[in-house]
Amino acid sequence: MPSFTEKHADIWGDNPQQLMKEYDYQSELTEQLDVLNPDNFDREKLYEIVLWKLNRFPQIEDTLLDKIRDLSSLTSMSHRKSETVLKELLSCHGIRLPMASTILRFINPNVFQIIDDRVFRVLSLEGKMPAKPPKIHERYLQKCCDIYFNYLDELHKVCDTSLPFEESDRILYLLDIKLGNKIGD
Repeated sequence: MPSFTEKHADIWGDNPQQLMKEYDYQSELTEQLDVLNPDNFDREKLYEIVLWKLNRFPQIEDTLLDKIRDLSSLTSMSHRKSETVLKELLSCHGIRLPMASTILRFINPNVFQIIDDRVFRVLSLEGKMPAKPPKIHERYLQKCCDIYFNYLDELHKVCDTSLPFEESDRILYLLDIKLGNKIGD
């Protein structure tokens, strides 16, 4: 009976390691994690490993981080001023509209809220968030911006002193649950 290695010789010949030439998964992060010194293992490295496994590790340049940070100075209802930064963020690996909105929400909750299927449903909005294409194009970026900015506009319409905008994503998320709705309904 042939060994496991021999059984697959038609794929790798006599050297299974040759397949490593084709391994291309989160290249930059994989390289860093492969040489991880256990003495430097901390919470940040743990998160990197988890995001690596989920294939969700975002690759964001420092210049974009600065632009995102600058959005903290925007005032209520000025979300459309972030369009260029939002498009740049959506162009990053590992970032789709829900993640981009989450980042923006924690930078400035007075201007941004997390876009979520449950809140989308409670607001009775039409359409859905587009899937991220393999090659990013302007039409995708513009559609995401339009959906997100319209979503924020709709949130402003329903918010008042009893439903503050800066908590609206969380309150409406819970409302959808209390209404008995399920994800995917």
